[in-house]
Amino acid sequence: MELLRLMGLCVLCLLPVLALRKTAPEQALLLTLAVLAMAAARCLAAAAPALEELRALFDRAGVDGAHVSILLRTLAASLVTRLCADLCRDGGSQALASTVEMAGAAAALLIALPLLRDVTNLLMGYFG
Repeated sequence: MELLRLMGLCVLCLLPVLALRKTAPEQALLLTLAVLAMAAARCLAAAAPALEELRALFDRAGVDGAHVSILLRTLAASLVTRLCADLCRDGGSQALASTVEMAGAAAALLIALPLLRDVTNLLMGYFG
């Protein structure tokens, strides 16, 4: 039900954004940012119980909490990267969008580096 409300909010705000884009593009971008912030806050609130369930599942499976944290931070970085790149495209700058996507890929690699290190150590112990 929450998803339907968010979709409805986005569709309702699409008409003013399209109308403003012709006369005041900066105001259209600000309205888009406001709707995006509100939708992101509601998504985070709705996802909190699912994240707790995910943590409980990983705990039962014996997966280290730090590894779960790395996965969730990588997911967050990818979502933020996607939203920022889309906003850049909306603002008419493909070059900025590509730069944001490259920065997001580098951030994801840096976030996941400890996990990659642990996997490498595990493999070296297995084959060594």
